[in-house]
Amino acid sequence: MSTTPGKRPLYAVEEVPSRNQERTLQLNAGHWGGAEIRPTRVFLWWGSREDGHERVLPLGLRPRLLQTPRRRRHLEIAGCQVSFLGNPAVTMGLFAINALRKAREGR
Repeated sequence: MSTTPGKRPLYAVEEVPSRNQERTLQLNAGHWGGAEIRPTRVFLWWGSREDGHERVLPLGLRPRLLQTPRRRRHLEIAGCQVSFLGNPAVTMGLFAINALRKAREGR
């Protein structure tokens, strides 16, 4: 962790565990935009998320909430902020499976 006053650490773990939330992987590329990936949907935005330029791409499934308390983690890489709740590899795997199922149904 960074010890410079006023500067955010490169890696941080929230003190309070989250429960009853869907696993999430969020990538934010500063003023360019970002994405929040969940197993059942994706949120995409251009510019600031608060500006209202957000789009939701649902996969048609009900969210499955994490029952085990987990701590949200934050990471900064090359000017991009990454945060995740749950294992990001599992989150991406579940998203990929659900997206492929949705694509197959659309045929």
